[in-house]
Amino acid sequence: MLKKLTALLICAVMLSLSVTVNAAENYTKEDISKTIDGIISYKSAILKADDTASFVQKLSETTDNSETQWYIISLSKYGTDVTAVQSSMIKSAEKLYKSKSKATDFQRTSLALYACGLNPENINGKNLLSDGVYNSENVNKQGINAYVYALLSLDCANAKVPSEAKYDREYFIKKIIGLQLSDGGFTLMGKSADTDVTAMCLQALAPYKSDSTVKESIDRALNVLSKKQNEKGGYSSFGTVNSESVSQVISALVALDIDVQSDSRFIKNGNTLVDNLMTFKNSDGGFSHIENGKSNNIACYQALNSLVDLYKYMSKGNTEIFEFDDTKKNNSNSENSRQNTENSNTDSSEVNIDSNNKNNSVNTGDITEKHNSQVDEGQQETTVKPESNNADNYDDQVMALADDNYEPFTLASTPDSVAAANSDDDNNFIFYVSLIGLVAVAAVLLIIRLTVLKKDGEPFRLFGKRKGDK
Repeated sequence: MLKKLTALLICAVMLSLSVTVNAAENYTKEDISKTIDGIISYKSAILKADDTASFVQKLSETTDNSETQWYIISLSKYGTDVTAVQSSMIKSAEKLYKSKSKATDFQRTSLALYACGLNPENINGKNLLSDGVYNSENVNKQGINAYVYALLSLDCANAKVPSEAKYDREYFIKKIIGLQLSDGGFTLMGKSADTDVTAMCLQALAPYKSDSTVKESIDRALNVLSKKQNEKGGYSSFGTVNSESVSQVISALVALDIDVQSDSRFIKNGNTLVDNLMTFKNSDGGFSHIENGKSNNIACYQALNSLVDLYKYMSKGNTEIFEFDDTKKNNSNSENSRQNTENSNTDSSEVNIDSNNKNNSVNTGDITEKHNSQVDEGQQETTVKPESNNADNYDDQVMALADDNYEPFTLASTPDSVAAANSDDDNNFIFYVSLIGLVAVAAVLLIIRLTVLKKDGEPFRLFGKRKGDK
């Protein structure tokens, strides 16, 4: 009897310990490719598409939607032919001029246009990069979000900024670095780093990492991301552990040529970023916002985008996360070159850009010592409060930023985030109750063991035979 109790005690203890132990996996590019295909299959099933061609055709019906545009971007990076959406994307681009579209709408649409082989600088005579980036009337009204995607959309198209433009690459780089927090991260609001926004800023700054000032900013941001990573290898944003934050960090590290599966800064308790992201994968091929949740649209296209970035990196060491098919790039660049030949000269205040060399240098000036001196008065607070002092506009601005779908966070005040947080709390409750139950069982068995030994007049020992046992 005593031997059986001892065996049960050992099993209970081992089981309780195993709850917190996670074995890391080294995923191959084939593993990543299968996961990517799973997300595409999941979305195809929703759209009732039988194959890739019909899937792309279905996407062409909803190109006004930011989700659809991100699928177009990711599929193109993956090597899928998405030229079937061109006609619809042109119409979507033209619609931007018929409504009060934000700068970020122009920037995201520019990326999608480029992804399907179109030139965002010439859509039926309209220049989305001019109107949404370097001559935009709204680029300073959305804070850091607009600066990040302004820079990404310029670099994606290798666009040359005219000398008479209101803004250039240097301007956006200074704006981003000028909004870096004291902890080294970035955020839309508040005084502490947000994982998603920090990762987005790193994606934008990555092509300029050879510049010493930019590199310092990048290193500080990487440090805070390493510190914020939890023991499961994941992240929280706005108080919720979620998959989208992990996705953004993966893309950021890939852009910086950092191996996400081997860099010790981003391995916690044996868990890598990829290990963590895979915990959100469901049997239907989709990804959930929270662990053990249902497949979620935003979580799916964010996971797709980051996994495509990782796949390209593992396949050919590619670190340009917004690089598409070479043929498409060449076609677009030749048109860009013709349009901007007369503006090829730059003065000392502009960014020194070689469109054929992504190790760009930038005349940042002395930003290192004065992060805030290079931005407009009050700009440090643009992500916290609107340009006007009307308190009623504050929530509207914050929600508008969230609605851009560039960042995967969900504001705590939204119904979806409340439900997600509650669900996450429920999962944590179940976990801890189970753990407490296992510990209680182990304690009871231990007490029984002690009682038996005491009754027999023997000293306590966890292992070994009693007197007289053979």
